[in-house]
Amino acid sequence: MKIDILAIGKLKSRPVQELVGDYSRRLSHYVGIEIHACRDQKQAQARIGAHDFLVVLDERGTQLTSEGLADFIAAHQNKGTKRMAFYIGGPEGVGQEVKDRADFRLSLSQMTFPHEMIQAILLEQLYRACSILKGEPYHK
Repeated sequence: MKIDILAIGKLKSRPVQELVGDYSRRLSHYVGIEIHACRDQKQAQARIGAHDFLVVLDERGTQLTSEGLADFIAAHQNKGTKRMAFYIGGPEGVGQEVKDRADFRLSLSQMTFPHEMIQAILLEQLYRACSILKGEPYHK
């Protein structure tokens, strides 16, 4: 399975860029991963394929534990999902059109985080989920 991150806006913070790069490299040992910095929702939507499983990060979405995210990913791998796209909105959030297209809405927390930080948090959780699935010690 391939994972794409569709994020509105570019990362400006150097420490966040480094975290995103680090977890992207780690995650690439488990799945194909690409991160696309999109200038706006329209550009991001153009990257969503008709058969992609779209996960929109939304504060009102479903919250999962790290193990729950691992189970979610495993279920999609077993179902043959070829590409899972995670959509991260910009400072204004996610437009209704994208929310309506979502196959799943995921909340990483009830708290509000800067949209830049969400990339690092999401990638770390995806890496953690993959390490759980492989039975590796990172999660402990």
